[in-house]
Amino acid sequence: MEPKLLTADRFVNTAVGCSYRYVYSDTEYFRPHYHDYYEIFLLLDGEAIHYVNDQQLPLARGSLVFIRPHDTHDYLLHEGNQFSMLNITINKETVECLFDYLGKGFCADRLLGAKLPPQVQLPTPGFDYILSQMTAIRTIDEGDPERLKTALRVLLFRVFTRFFADFDEENTKEIPSWLSDLCGEMKKNGNFTYGIERMLSLTDKSREHLSRSIKKYMGITLSQFINGLRLNFIANMLKN
Repeated sequence: MEPKLLTADRFVNTAVGCSYRYVYSDTEYFRPHYHDYYEIFLLLDGEAIHYVNDQQLPLARGSLVFIRPHDTHDYLLHEGNQFSMLNITINKETVECLFDYLGKGFCADRLLGAKLPPQVQLPTPGFDYILSQMTAIRTIDEGDPERLKTALRVLLFRVFTRFFADFDEENTKEIPSWLSDLCGEMKKNGNFTYGIERMLSLTDKSREHLSRSIKKYMGITLSQFINGLRLNFIANMLKN
């Protein structure tokens, strides 16, 4: 399918310079597309495959991704699982002004020049922080664009300086099949409840190699990975 151009005049609030919405895979139609604006999305629940720039990258709860105008991407269901995400669209002027304000000491060139969209896996405190900020932003009347603009700009400043300031392109690579399969196994049959030792028993990799790989490709520690699975399980139990 030919990628479709999505334009800022349709998907970004002109008066604010940003827009946000919550996306649910069971009510959304996805197709390959690119933009003339920037986008940040955070996976809130479930799992997905991010098909971007001819590569497939796994997304899990807490995956935070920065999409540039030249990125072509799409979303695929992972093993039929539904997912939801927070989507923030930002016009070029807003991002350029933010990067100019942050100055040459900020890693803007690395963020914009990376082959794949910059992606980080948020630990629970970072994930909860963004949710709490969005809870406050959602109370702002859309009829008050200046207040909404300020609130969203503050959020963007914090997202970039807190989560993307140390971006390393080496961490944004397609996960090796052995690691992707292992992560999938850890979600089955309650394996995550037995922790890191169970994970090690399911692979021939050493603890050191596994730790390095999790950190390199997912941007988190082994403990954070296990705790994330446990918290996601509890959240699903409470929801159901």
